[in-house]
Amino acid sequence: MREKRLDVIALYLSLVFSALAVFVAALAHFVGLDFLAGALMPLLIMAALSWVLYVLVRSLEQGTDFGPIVSGLGPEGVILQRATRSAWGRDLQSAAGQHFVAGEVHFQGGRYQEAAAAFRHSVDARDSLATDLNLGAALLNVVDFAGAKEVLELGFRQAQRQNSREYEAAFQLNLGVLNARQGRLAEALTAYGEARRHFELLGDERGLGDALINIGQAQAHLGQSDMALVSGERALKVHQGTGSGLGRAGALSCLGYACFCRDEFAQALEYLLESLEIHEGLGNVLGQGHVLTHVGNLHFKQDELDEALRAYERAFELHGKAADRLGEASALVNVANVHFRKGELDAALENYDQAFKIHEQAGNIMGQARALTNIGSLLGRKGKLKAALETLNRARGFYLEVGGDSRGLGAVEKLIARLEERAEEDRSRSD
Repeated sequence: MREKRLDVIALYLSLVFSALAVFVAALAHFVGLDFLAGALMPLLIMAALSWVLYVLVRSLEQGTDFGPIVSGLGPEGVILQRATRSAWGRDLQSAAGQHFVAGEVHFQGGRYQEAAAAFRHSVDARDSLATDLNLGAALLNVVDFAGAKEVLELGFRQAQRQNSREYEAAFQLNLGVLNARQGRLAEALTAYGEARRHFELLGDERGLGDALINIGQAQAHLGQSDMALVSGERALKVHQGTGSGLGRAGALSCLGYACFCRDEFAQALEYLLESLEIHEGLGNVLGQGHVLTHVGNLHFKQDELDEALRAYERAFELHGKAADRLGEASALVNVANVHFRKGELDAALENYDQAFKIHEQAGNIMGQARALTNIGSLLGRKGKLKAALETLNRARGFYLEVGGDSRGLGAVEKLIARLEERAEEDRSRSD
């Protein structure tokens, strides 16, 4: 069922009843239709009630956007925490305040490099927990893992010293995202669990729902799909209470991915399409791109390659519209995977190369490692063993540099061993 924008419906009702009240009053006064005067009071009451309803719905559906700490969509569909200007608590006209506001505007517009620069200027002028939280979130989105780690850990320690449980929870959640992005899923779960504990003690349902979404995604990635379903279902129930569209969409996406991991494809698709419709209703382009990637993966797993390709290409367009270069790179890799499966190796290589260049320009070492792994595998398929081994060893070096992604490192080492064995067999035959 398509997500209803209840605030829009309430607004339409308010405008309709208000217009009717004005129209009836005009007829009664200027045209002399006195018998209509009796209908005026009920219409005024309905108009007033409709406006009250509109205010309440807006408060329920978007109230989380007005708090000092709010939810935001992060890389690969996880939920990040960020501070708003209401958390600043100081003069926004100061140099630090103006930089903070500029960073907030850039962040909301998806210009994360500019946001990071603005928040850095704000920190330099006057440090605060709010600015540290936002700087760390921006650095996560531009894949500056070292910078994000430094800022988030510093902010977390400051929050502990200041006995600010709200910020402790927010920093822990973002540190969990950092660990997840580096492939350290066990550490991510630990951080998410601490964040959840703090949110529960605070009675913060918004934060609790966000933590549960991220926990469910990490559990699914670790093969704990039963636990992921429990986390996703609880997150959905919590965010149905908070009224957060972003939270509901995230929880449904988590449930869809958990079902995908269980090969429950029909149920997975139902959850994902519902999540997609919520993102569409919210106008959340980045969220649509993330969900369509999951939809493409679902079709790819079932060998429905044309459907998968359409979903991936649409995800690529949406990430481009959102100025999410890393999302574009991920979509290109997925498009290339379809071409690879179809045996269209030249087209696949072109897309892998494009993805690698984006990751290289962004300084995303993990992205470069994964793209090079795909390129090396493809070159091996084409029988270019020397080039394949050079590429895979380069990928191995990137994995070792970043650390944490044991699955990626293990996969590339298996590929290297297999191709070295083939190369040795070729040498033996030639001798």
